[in-house]
Amino acid sequence: MEKKIRIDIRTDKNCYIIGEKIKVIIDILNLGTSTLKLNFNSMQQYDFIVLKDHKEVWRWSTNKMFAMVLNSINIESHGKKELTEILDPQLSPGEYELIGIINSKPPYKASCLFKVK
Repeated sequence: MEKKIRIDIRTDKNCYIIGEKIKVIIDILNLGTSTLKLNFNSMQQYDFIVLKDHKEVWRWSTNKMFAMVLNSINIESHGKKELTEILDPQLSPGEYELIGIINSKPPYKASCLFKVK
C-alpha cells in the first residue's frame, strides 16, 4: 500500500540578519484515508541541511548523538504532525536552500529558500 504523505518546510521569515537564529517548521501531512505510521531506526526523526550554490554548508545533525532506539510516529487520516526546531547555522550573507529530511524508512524531503543579510 502506497503512503499518501506530503512534507512541507518553511522558515518563520524570508530574510535573516547575520547571526540570527532561524525557526524552522516541518509539516508531515497524511493525505490518505488510514493512519500513517512512520518508523525510525533512531531517536533522530529529522535533519536539516543548508545549501549555498547547491553545496552543503551546514548540517544540523553534525556533532550530535542520537540514541539507537526504534520509534515511530502515527498520524491520523488527513491529519498533520508539526515539528519545529531553532537552527543556528552562522551563515554569511547570501541566498540559501534549506532541506528538511524526515529520517523515516523510507525518508522524505522538502526544501525552501531564505536569505541572510
